[in-house]
Amino acid sequence: MTSALFFLRKVFWLNSLKILALLFVGAMIRLQIPELRYDLQPAKPVFITAQEEMTQERFSDSTFVSISGTADFDRAFIYSRYGLSYTYFNVKPYGMRLVVRTYNPVTDEWKDLNRFLGKLRPFNDQPFSYRIRAIFQDKYQAEIPEDAFFLGLEDIPKVSGWQIGAVIFAGTLWLVMFYMFFLFGRTKKTTDAASIKSACQKPAVDG
Repeated sequence: MTSALFFLRKVFWLNSLKILALLFVGAMIRLQIPELRYDLQPAKPVFITAQEEMTQERFSDSTFVSISGTADFDRAFIYSRYGLSYTYFNVKPYGMRLVVRTYNPVTDEWKDLNRFLGKLRPFNDQPFSYRIRAIFQDKYQAEIPEDAFFLGLEDIPKVSGWQIGAVIFAGTLWLVMFYMFFLFGRTKKTTDAASIKSACQKPAVDG
């Protein structure tokens, strides 16, 4: 009885690890495909000149845009992650409905900007959006609405061979892992059983 329980526990944890590995690779594919789809877009922006034009229905996916407005640094802050620092700020007249991120140092000259070029996506679709939302709340008591957008400044569509190769590699790896984890053993057993059955049914040859 103890031996059977140990075996069942071992099978359970082994299958759990297999599923976790598949989920991890699947999550990597899920992150890569939207980025690749964006980079395959034409490098011709959609122009946004008024707040009414920026709707969830129109921009439900990542889109290359050019937004008219003026920089608003009243609620700006610098956020560091993985050794990189980003500056977050808003754009008038969109207020908290538009959160902009830039990798570049912000200077006084930025106040004269009247157009912002980059990748627009629903704010909640942006990785770590929960953290940025919390910083605005803690630092400025500012709420980001559910229909807000995120703009990655100067993120221009440009596909690379590395991106395509990464998606193909991850997809191939997922299929190979799935086959090895759940199909290979069954296929081998079926083949071995068929070979044994065939050998048993083979008529004996008289000497």
